[in-house]
This record gives sequence, C-alpha cells and structure tokens, in this order.
Amino acid sequence: MLAEADTIDTEGQAVAPSKGGGKARLVTFDDLDKRTKAAQQAIEFRDLLISERGGDDLGALRMAIIEDVACVSAMIRDAQVRWLRGEPISLTELATLLNCRRRDAELIGLDPAPRDITPDIATFMANKAAQKAGAAA
Repeated sequence: MLAEADTIDTEGQAVAPSKGGGKARLVTFDDLDKRTKAAQQAIEFRDLLISERGGDDLGALRMAIIEDVACVSAMIRDAQVRWLRGEPISLTELATLLNCRRRDAELIGLDPAPRDITPDIATFMANKAAQKAGAAA
C-alpha cells in the first residue's frame, strides 16, 4: 500500500509513484542532513520538547506528534522569515501550518508538566547537616 501512495516533489506538488516496482523507503528525522539550518532547527526543537516533557519514554504517538510539531515549526519559521525578507508567501498555507501546529501542540501540552524537584530524604538530611556545620563554624 505504501508503494502506491503519492509522494511530494520539491515544488510541493503530488506526483505519482514510479512503476519500477521498487520498495517505498520511509525517511525519519535520523535521516536528515544535519548540516541544513532547517534540519538543525527541527531536531533542536524536537529534542527540547522531549526534554521538557520528561524524556524519551513518552509513548509512540506523543513522540510522533512532537516530531510533527518540530517539523511544522521549522516550516512556519521559514515562511515567516521569507515574508520578512519581502518574498511572496502563501498566507493561506502559513495559516494552515499555524493552525496545525496549534492543534498538535495542544495534544502534547502547551506547557511542560512541572518536574518534581523535591530531594530524597538522604539528600535533604545531608544538606541540613551541611547547613548546621556551616552555621556553627
């Protein structure tokens, strides 16, 4: 089924798959050329979102949505910078991307969950002992 799916060319137009019978190769964030600014921004933002939400054990669907948000955010940044440079952009496409990001961001949570920074009892007691020793000296 994937081999029959349409693909997108570099101009953003849907093109028919090749009839050569080759296998479809899905690419991931790991396949990106990390030398490009777009890839760097998307990967950095993805990693930040993952870190803010507690690490890599967030579940497959949440991780996929985080990658979606990171990718769409890079696309939004590109369109905004092009507009600021005076280049023509599609405001309809930009609005669609912004709306998509907002909906996906709501699914992963706009604000990261607060982290528990309460020290364990041994650390707490060691800090108290150090404070007492410092006050006595």
